[in-house]
Amino acid sequence: MKKVRHYIHLSVKSINILVMFFMFLILLIQVLTRKFFNYPLSWPEELSLITMIWITFFGAYQCTIEGNHLKMDFLESKIPEKIKPYLLIISKGLVIWFLFITCYWGWTFIQKAGNIKMPVSGLPMGLPYCIIWISFLLMLCDFVIQIIFHIKEISNPTTGKEEGEECSHS
Repeated sequence: MKKVRHYIHLSVKSINILVMFFMFLILLIQVLTRKFFNYPLSWPEELSLITMIWITFFGAYQCTIEGNHLKMDFLESKIPEKIKPYLLIISKGLVIWFLFITCYWGWTFIQKAGNIKMPVSGLPMGLPYCIIWISFLLMLCDFVIQIIFHIKEISNPTTGKEEGEECSHS
């Protein structure tokens, strides 16, 4: 489970870097053609929109797996150490519930609205919607894995730390 999680994380991170570079190239082409040739292209806006959606939502998945989401930990810092793991499980359970509902209804939405075409490129709107849906599904799976790691830590506090299992405390 750790290896699969690590492989997916590295893949998403690498692809995010490539997509960010691709977005830079798209916008560079748009600026150059507009400024130097006085011929603005119509398709770069839509492609840069898709790449921005990709970077944003798969970046959110990266933050989930790395534990880099912003959080307010004022209450968490006031809670006794023995209660924190249980609180983390409950909070992550709530996030799982939200992501599950979002994935369920998001898939239904993609089925209905995904065939609409983008005005310039003609790409289906299902493409950016699927990017969002896939990133939410990855976050859902990762939060389930994090809860499993937390339960292992609670049941055997030394095992999780010795095996190097990391779970985000966000």
